[in-house]
Amino acid sequence: MKQSPDNLIWIDLEMTGLNPDTDYIIEIATVITDAKLEILAEGPVIAIHVEDAILAGMDEWNTNQHGKSGLM
Repeated sequence: MKQSPDNLIWIDLEMTGLNPDTDYIIEIATVITDAKLEILAEGPVIAIHVEDAILAGMDEWNTNQHGKSGLM
C-alpha cells in the first residue's frame, strides 16, 4: 500500500445501541482509502464477545439488524 498523508482510514463499529456511554461495541471493521476513495486495504472484521445479558438488553431494531446480518 502506498503511504500518503491523504490516505483515510474508515472504521465501522456495530454496537448494541447508539449511546457510547452505555452501549457496547460488538464488531469492528476497517478500510483504508486514498483521497479519491479508492480502496487500498481492508482490515479484518472482528466480532467482540459481550455477555448474553447485554445482548438481551438491546432494543428491537438492533436485535433485528444484528440478527439479519448474522452477527448474533
